[in-house]
Amino acid sequence: MQPPSELVLAQFYRDFLKVTGINFNLYKQDQLQRRMLNLVDQRKLSSFDELTTIVLKDAEVRSWFLDKLAINVTEVFRNPELWEKLEQYIVQDLAPQKRSLKIWSAGCSTGAEAYSLAAVLDVVLPGKAHKIICTDIDDAAIAQAQSGVLIGTEFKHVPKKYQPYFEKTATGAVVAEKLKSYVSFHKHNLLGPPFGKDYDLIICRNVLIYFVEEAKGKIYEGFKEALLPGGYIFLGGSERIFETKELGLETPSPYFYRKTSEKKQWLNAS
Repeated sequence: MQPPSELVLAQFYRDFLKVTGINFNLYKQDQLQRRMLNLVDQRKLSSFDELTTIVLKDAEVRSWFLDKLAINVTEVFRNPELWEKLEQYIVQDLAPQKRSLKIWSAGCSTGAEAYSLAAVLDVVLPGKAHKIICTDIDDAAIAQAQSGVLIGTEFKHVPKKYQPYFEKTATGAVVAEKLKSYVSFHKHNLLGPPFGKDYDLIICRNVLIYFVEEAKGKIYEGFKEALLPGGYIFLGGSERIFETKELGLETPSPYFYRKTSEKKQWLNAS
């Protein structure tokens, strides 16, 4: 199928922004346009224009469209060595500050990493009212995450001490009911304002690789504003924050970023 012209795409992006508040210009275009053209075939439509017309007019089709564009490939305890490092930061740096932790799982998809984190907290800091606030733009992913049924999720790297929290099934796994007490799920666009504030930890892994640099910078700024001083950002293996000093962040180890205290920021500026 012939790709749409820049004029057609620009008009669709403007209309879609008005309807949804989502700015497709801030996503990497090659990936986005390739996936949209695949959806024309999936829907057995004759043209890209036909797809955009029904997407803009029909809320149900629009929900399907966003769900199919989302990259909901997840894994419980992806990169286990990094989860070990996260445990260390939680126990040594975050836990001594308060009785319970407030955490944002941004771009949570179907919940694999949110439930991984819930298992960690239940083991290393049990008996506390931790809050993991999980957000995603995809309604279908949120609904699946809320169910606690992880379909199509990989479990090859789950440490032995966390395996009892995940009952494997033919299509994935079911999470232990106890883990649901830590999590809540909400719809949110990462390119909008941060979802709340005063977080001890923000996890956003393997999501930002789909955004252009301008969008990433905006999201990182929002993360920094949402964190408490001393709080951490935990990113995926293909993601980096380069302007750390400008954002008031330090890098204790790869993929982890810590918001410096007000005192440290003042010293850096002097």
